Formats: sequence, structure tokens, C-alpha cells
Amino acid sequence: MRIRVLGSAAGGGLPQWNCGCERCVRARAGDPAVPPRTQPSIAVSADGVRWSIVNASPDVRDQLARFPALHPRPGTRDIPLDTILVTNADVDHVLGLLVLRESLPYRIVSTPFVRDALQGHNALFHLLEPAWGIAKLDQPVMLDRDGHLEARFFPVPGKVPTWLAKLASNQPETTVGVRITDLRSGRRLVYAPGVAKLDAGTLAEFEAASCSFVDGTFFRNDELSAMRPGAPDATAMGHVPISGPGGSFPILAELRGRVVYIHINNTNPILDTNSPEASLVLRAGIEIAMDGMEVEI
Repeated sequence: MRIRVLGSAAGGGLPQWNCGCERCVRARAGDPAVPPRTQPSIAVSADGVRWSIVNASPDVRDQLARFPALHPRPGTRDIPLDTILVTNADVDHVLGLLVLRESLPYRIVSTPFVRDALQGHNALFHLLEPAWGIAKLDQPVMLDRDGHLEARFFPVPGKVPTWLAKLASNQPETTVGVRITDLRSGRRLVYAPGVAKLDAGTLAEFEAASCSFVDGTFFRNDELSAMRPGAPDATAMGHVPISGPGGSFPILAELRGRVVYIHINNTNPILDTNSPEASLVLRAGIEIAMDGMEVEI
């Protein structure tokens, strides 16, 4: 299985258009230690020819333009895109679906909750209805036409997106991770960009995976409030912090499989390759996703 990181930052990317934090300033200035990043998504393939993607960020047009494997064949509108999996209804995971609305040469798969939330509360998403299918938790979905890659959604601790909070209550289908298994080798990829805490079920998924892309949004639980008093903490926003009590770092460092932090907020110091926090993570054997990074398992 081949994996391409289309985007590695959290919502807003790096630099975020309205943010003057240290890392956004340095990214705008072209500091090589703080390279720009787009919003989160990965592409997966069984053969390097046809691909599926997990989540469609607002930056998807530029992400696909930078990835020749997903370009249309010259003279056609035939793109080698089979499936788009959607893990929740967060803006940074779904706005790209509207960017990709033309002709719908692919299929979209989400939990029933995510589809109904988006189509029930925003008429624009009805444009995508002909291509939109659903899969319940742990229901197998074959991503590719040859049946080599099997995807299944699994529940993770999370929250209802802020824009939806007054319209729906949290449930197991609201925020999910994706387990993708190569049926030829038995190797697993797990993608979980939004996790509020590492409960036993979520940790079991990471332990069984050959490679896990894990929520790395915030390094500290109080990261946002330290910059903006009154801002919610990481766990209240549905993201387990990397460090501190209940942090993901000590647990993930013990896993045997490959672990990569993704969905990294512009406030997170691991975005600076020269920072002590980035060095701590890398020394423990955990990787930090970069746009354009490629992994094979």
C-alpha cells in the first residue's frame, strides 16, 4: 500500500491567513525550518495507479495539482480517483468535496451521521448526493476496483463540529478513524486526525497497525489559551494533546508500528523542525507529517 500526505496541518493550514503567531510569520517569510503546510488529507493506493483519498480539505485543488499521480489523462476528464472517505463533518475535512463537485467521477463514503448532517443542514452538499454512499461502523468498503484495499470506520472519542453543535448531539458515528487493510499482505493503515483521548478501542487500532497517522493538533492542552485567554483547551476541542497528563506521546512511542503525527495546528511547536519539541518527538521514533511525504507499507 502506498500513502501520500496531501496536507499535514490542521484547519487553516500554515500560515493561517488571519494568524500572526510566530510560526505563521516565519512560514510567510520562507523560513526553511517552518515550511508551509496545507490542510489535512492523505491519498492511498494499492498499485500507485489508482488512488483514494481520506477527507477533502479546502486546499484539495492545489494538493491534487502538486501530485501528478492524480492528474487527469491528457485530453480527458478521466482522473484515477476511486473513493473519498470522510471521517467527520469538520470544515477542514469536507469543504474540498464542493471543490471537487464537477462530474463526480468518484464516490464519497462516510458514516450516515456525517452524510445526513452535511446534506440536512447545507443545501450545497446536495450537489454531491449522486456520488455519496454510507458505511456503518466496521462495515467493509472496498476502496479500489481490484478489491485489494478494504476500509472500515471505527469510533474514536470526539465531538460534534462547532458549526453543528446546536443542531446535533454526539454519537459514535460523529467522529471516526479509518482502518485500511491491504488484503494481499494483511498490513494495516490507520488514519485518525481527530481523537479526544486514547481509549482502549482506539489504542487497540493503533497497536494492530503497520502505520498510524494520529491526531497531532496540539502539543499542550492549554496551547490556545496561552495565546488567547479564554480559548478552549485541546481536549474540549476534541483533540488529545501530545504532551502532559493524558497526552499521546508516551503511549504512541511504545507502539511497534510506524506512527506519524498529522493534523498539526499552527500553534504547535513541532512545526518548527529546529524546536526542542520536534526533537523530542523524533528521538522517540514518532514522525511528523509533511506535505508531499510518501510512505509504503
